Amino acid sequence: MPLKKKKKATYRSTRSTREVLEILLNGLQRLEYRGYDSAGICIDNPVDSETPILIREVGNVGALRTKVYATNNLPLDATHDNIVGIAHTRWATHGEPCERNAHPHSSNKLEFSVVHNGIMTNYVEVKKFLQEQSYTFTSDTDTEVIAVLAEYLKSQRPDVSFTQLTMEVMEMIGGAYALVLKSNKYYPGELIACKRGSPMIVGWRQLRHVDVVGVQDAERSPRGVELLTDFFISSDSSALAEHTSKVVYMDDDDVVHFHNGTASFYNKQRNEDFQKLRAEARELNQLEIAVESLSKGPYAHFMLKEIYEQSESVMNSMRGRLNFQTKSVMLGGLSEENVYTINSSRRILFISCGTSLNACLAVRPTFDELLNLPIAMENASDFLDRQPHVFRDDVCVFVSQSGETADTLRALEYCQKKGATLVGFTNTVGSSISRLTHFGSHLNCGVEVGVASTKAFTSQIVVMMLAVLRLSDDSRRLAPRRHEIMDALSRLSADVAECLRMVAPKVKALAQRLLDAKSVLVLGRGYQFASCLEAALKIKELTYVHTEGINSGELKHGPLALIDENIPVIIFCTKDAHIDRARSAIQQVRARKGKPIAIISERDEEVEAAADDIIQVPQTVDCLQALINIIPMQMLAYELAVLRGNNVDCPRNLAKSVTTQ
Repeated sequence: MPLKKKKKATYRSTRSTREVLEILLNGLQRLEYRGYDSAGICIDNPVDSETPILIREVGNVGALRTKVYATNNLPLDATHDNIVGIAHTRWATHGEPCERNAHPHSSNKLEFSVVHNGIMTNYVEVKKFLQEQSYTFTSDTDTEVIAVLAEYLKSQRPDVSFTQLTMEVMEMIGGAYALVLKSNKYYPGELIACKRGSPMIVGWRQLRHVDVVGVQDAERSPRGVELLTDFFISSDSSALAEHTSKVVYMDDDDVVHFHNGTASFYNKQRNEDFQKLRAEARELNQLEIAVESLSKGPYAHFMLKEIYEQSESVMNSMRGRLNFQTKSVMLGGLSEENVYTINSSRRILFISCGTSLNACLAVRPTFDELLNLPIAMENASDFLDRQPHVFRDDVCVFVSQSGETADTLRALEYCQKKGATLVGFTNTVGSSISRLTHFGSHLNCGVEVGVASTKAFTSQIVVMMLAVLRLSDDSRRLAPRRHEIMDALSRLSADVAECLRMVAPKVKALAQRLLDAKSVLVLGRGYQFASCLEAALKIKELTYVHTEGINSGELKHGPLALIDENIPVIIFCTKDAHIDRARSAIQQVRARKGKPIAIISERDEEVEAAADDIIQVPQTVDCLQALINIIPMQMLAYELAVLRGNNVDCPRNLAKSVTTQ
């Protein structure tokens, strides 16, 4: 499964082949954090206008760059007034990682070249049909089928326009996708992008003032919209940040046609007659991402940088939202009307995946405590499998760092059809979830590059805690508890900084001890159940060691059978209402010859006597302790990954944004 792409089209702006290659390759490097196993590039050939230059390679973008510049007779210094290039990194689902399966893919005689995010669900049937028409295939991918299908449809209707052809292709392929096509033979100098259920962003650089078909600029001048000299298309805004701040976020079933220096936008659903296509206006948006945020700075890895940024990022998530003096919360997405809608609903369903689901679990006890509503937690993929009852007076909350998580989006669409109120919490302005929900809030924690989430997790807890404080602000009975939480939030940034200082030396030593572990157990309960699940996820993501997070109340229901002197057992024993049960759990582990490692927030003689190792963290209010407790676990996972020689920022087989099911 390919995960991301970057495309560029230049009109009436002279560029050399070398310049375009560098823009494409640098764009792919901006997206390396999302995970991939191969990469490729396809650009116009100034020597042979009908046959593009196509270069693919297994491995990283650096390997592709080496291969590109080692290619014989590549016209690097040739200049173009109109040039189209596409580049892509792939994460394999259909077909093993190898050069023939790498993107871009082409039709049999290079008539069409395609890059594709997503999965074509009916590719087997379409491939069989095309083989019956005497077409051949060189790869195992679903993407090649799309390129060959475009060639077949063109052969049936030689006079079809590029936009019409693309809509016919969309009509015949199933699944969620983002797709880009170019054809040097039939449509030279043109490019098509389309999407359904997968993100796609269009950006440009502006020079002279002329009209641009289908783009509506909020700052339109009397002379028209500025000429879109350089067009950029990407599935991730990180690839665009260094080139432009003006973007359009494409909607589902959108088709954008780049030709003759214009960008024409269409929507397939609103153009039932492909012979009479109507272009539509699109509003320009400001891209809110800084190139500086994509740099590691003095840190060895993005993940380490993001761990240490948490003292600042949790404060950024609260800035302008929580007034510590007046004890009031102003969360942009939660107006009086929206607060009333939620508080008068039947129930609240949190629907998410992975780390975001763990963040939801971390705040669930506080929602249960402060709201007079049933609270349910749903794993998005399991939710889709079951398709449970959802009612019009339900509130469905979707949490995703990227705002593009495939299963979460499909669950959102399911709840949308049921008429429920949709609320979103994401870290990405303009993402699908932020656009499809009725209201919500952004995390404001800054770009997170490391695949293993750190600061997004802690900011998700903070923002959802602000939400429940806002929803409960009319209760006098709950005022003391709410003020206690707000006071803890006011100290949170300092507590995080202190935690980072306290645990760093201890975690480094512990990582050395656990280096050869084959399996790890993490135990917690109550507020710390989410901590143990997230800690286990971080360790398994980064170290490739089997790690299981277990509710310590379940120890006697099976997990005790796993305990022996060889398996590390990490137990959260920070002070809260469940501390006595945590002490009981550590004694049970010790009685089975286990060697427990305890996370404590205050000195505890019983725990310290039973534990082999102790990591002490700052004490905070019980409902925020999970946020503090996860920091040494993030650092432990990081240190273990470094000691094992693993790729910290891009763990094997994983992607930052899971955009396909």
